[in-house]
Amino acid sequence: MSANELPSVRHIRSQITGIGIIIRINRILRCIGLGSKKIGGIQTKYDEMRRQLTDLTEYPRRFNKIFSEDGWLAHESMNFEVMKKAVDTYETKGRTVAEQVLLDYYSAAQVERRLFFFLGLEELRVRRKFIDYALDECKNSRFYSAIPLLLMVIDGAVNDATGKGFHTSDADLDVWDCLTTSDGAIYTIRDIFKKGRRATCTDPISLPYRNGILHGMDLSYDNPVVAAKCWCFLFVIRDWLASKKSESQRKMAFENETKVPSVMELAIKIAQTERLKQAVEAWRPRSISEVYIADLNSSLAADENLPEGVVLTFMSLWKRRNYGDMAKLFRTQDVGNPKNYARVVKEQYGAVRVGGYFIVRILDEAPVITHVIVRINVADPLRQCDLPFWEFRMIREDENGEITPPTIQGGHWQIVWVQQERERTECT
Repeated sequence: MSANELPSVRHIRSQITGIGIIIRINRILRCIGLGSKKIGGIQTKYDEMRRQLTDLTEYPRRFNKIFSEDGWLAHESMNFEVMKKAVDTYETKGRTVAEQVLLDYYSAAQVERRLFFFLGLEELRVRRKFIDYALDECKNSRFYSAIPLLLMVIDGAVNDATGKGFHTSDADLDVWDCLTTSDGAIYTIRDIFKKGRRATCTDPISLPYRNGILHGMDLSYDNPVVAAKCWCFLFVIRDWLASKKSESQRKMAFENETKVPSVMELAIKIAQTERLKQAVEAWRPRSISEVYIADLNSSLAADENLPEGVVLTFMSLWKRRNYGDMAKLFRTQDVGNPKNYARVVKEQYGAVRVGGYFIVRILDEAPVITHVIVRINVADPLRQCDLPFWEFRMIREDENGEITPPTIQGGHWQIVWVQQERERTECT
């Protein structure tokens, strides 16, 4: 199934087609003195929606057609602009220049910024230390050890989820309404992964042949190209696992969303949408003064209805190493069972012994998103660290875990992720 035939894409296309029909009917009515000027004014937006939908379906198909046999695959969490740039560059400047776009995107420096993607899946969380090891090895160009680590993580994570390794021939990789499995290109990647390599090869390779590398047959695998493709494989597996595990829930939600509503349901939905629209339009980012931040740092407390209040609560719990209550402050859809997630939190943050801490910056990025930068003094005499910066991404949700702006009552702020800003500091 191509990306163009995915159920969600077909549904969006039918909605856009409906808008087009309304516009055409309105155009006819305007010719006889009837119709609406407002409807006539959305023609530009309609044309842009059609263009965007075409791009969102065609570029993944073109990307896979061009690059899948070389070990690259379009997947959900891949930055669309990078995907688009790779395809456009290939068509104007050739394969070598286009592949450099992908090598840069899957370099260690860029991958590090996206490590939080792996936190939401148990199969990858339990292997996080090996992912971190692989990243450190790539940073130091020790590809000979980074690549086997990544291949082992991929194989183990898929085996945990399906009972079969990614390299097995009979593994069913199809997933409902999933970009990562559209066009069947994931099977091309799987075939590269499981390709038999029975003769010792000393020539450099550019594809991550699992069998040849792990069985000691491909002896010149240690290069940045193979490493980058292993990272691509790992993100593919992450997206595939996430889609596979949520398949039944997504299908049920899609059926509920696309069913024809009753008149009463439609009226309620319109009212909710209008209320949300008004709340978003009424939102303005706060003017955060240095005096306000100084007051926060003086008291180390704030209103729990504010994102910084949740951050300071988290820091207080972190200092006391209370991982159970820390887990409750993360986004509902990521936590699941807080008791189980407490172990994840301990694995991620248990190595840091928090001493003093204070807020450096608060940025209201959008109606439901705020970033808070915290500086921590590590309470460990064996670690010399220049007060590392940690960034909190906060999101506001309602009791059902749906995002809701602060101008609507009943919501609360939760943590999406917390990560160290390593580019600002180095610890020894």
